[in-house]
Amino acid sequence: MTAAPTIYVYEYLLRSGVALNSASHRRVFPGALIRVGSGFGCIHPWPEFGDAPVEQQLLLLQEGVTTPVSAMALRCAQADGAAREAGVSLFEGLEIPRSHYSWSFASPADPQMQRLLSEGWPALKAKGFANYGETRRFLEQCARLGESSGLKLRVDFNGCLDARGFSQFIEFMPLRTYQRLDLIEDPFPYDAAAWKQAQDRWGVRLALDKGWQSGTEGFSTVVVKPARRDWRTVAARHPRHPLMITSAMDHALGQMFAAHEAAVARRELGDRIGLCGLCTQHLFEPDGFFERIQSPGGLIQPDLVGGGLGFGDLLERLPWRRLT
Repeated sequence: MTAAPTIYVYEYLLRSGVALNSASHRRVFPGALIRVGSGFGCIHPWPEFGDAPVEQQLLLLQEGVTTPVSAMALRCAQADGAAREAGVSLFEGLEIPRSHYSWSFASPADPQMQRLLSEGWPALKAKGFANYGETRRFLEQCARLGESSGLKLRVDFNGCLDARGFSQFIEFMPLRTYQRLDLIEDPFPYDAAAWKQAQDRWGVRLALDKGWQSGTEGFSTVVVKPARRDWRTVAARHPRHPLMITSAMDHALGQMFAAHEAAVARRELGDRIGLCGLCTQHLFEPDGFFERIQSPGGLIQPDLVGGGLGFGDLLERLPWRRLT
């Protein structure tokens, strides 16, 4: 019988200036890095979406029980460790797909828009509010400022509207803003008939995240967070739909795992992998890890230190403790 591998952990806190989506009011986000042999992974649960808190994740892992989040972290550590032992980057020979810009409502608007335009980002994605009028006014401003650039607009409501509210959100939108809409993620809780009616009536593309397992129609794109599930499972469940691969708004290591998975998916699925959402490092207070990630114009540049997913020198200096 082979002994279970020894797991070491480092617990961290990420901090943001504002809440990051309509489902959460938190500004502090606990998670844990794990170390298994030569490899590293990231456990970053979102209890708002049904995950067990990080403390419980680690207790279960200590007992040999995995959750979807910890199982993906172990998979990450295995791939990362193999690459580090071989002395190569996990990104060698891969092209990371381009990403939209995740708008930060904690940062001044003008510098963000100037960056978007000067670097030629293809799209921005903003969180949507239950007060959809506020979201519509924000998008109107973005459409006006980005009019000459072709900047597309994406919104994630995290299901905080109902079907009527979503209709009103679209119905009274200025034409200039409407023409810039690229897709709207989880506008209201998924219902096949209601989503199909909304998509057909308003001529907008809807993106399905929550409810992907039961989704049948009424959406144009399926969202995948590799920190939570294998994109291959989602691709097989929805063989005719493009996938939008995003980070889980987690630690830089988890962010780069999502970027690696997006690159592998692009190699295997080609154009089914559309514009992704991998560039989330600027949503948090900077640290030594996030500062290593550059993404001019939505083209994320991996860190190469130590091979694997990078950050080798930073990871070695962390105060790891054994998960006993």
